[in-house]
Amino acid sequence: MYKYYEIQEKLYFTVSIYNMGRLFSAFILPMEKKIKNLKISVDAHDILKKYCDKHGIKMYKFLENLIKEKCQTKKDIYGES
Repeated sequence: MYKYYEIQEKLYFTVSIYNMGRLFSAFILPMEKKIKNLKISVDAHDILKKYCDKHGIKMYKFLENLIKEKCQTKKDIYGES
């Protein structure tokens, strides 16, 4: 009887984990950012890869931060673009 209860408990736990994974993938994953591809030359990619490897950062995050820093419009003294 005890073994039967133990098997049922493990089965319930497995089903619960499976259902939580399904809920996570149904509601959380679609909320992620949409991704766009960026085409750069092989030379630029090699330079970027070496720089990011040397400094221990991810290439995509480095590029996102660089674009936000350099291309974002600055607000004037009145708070307008």
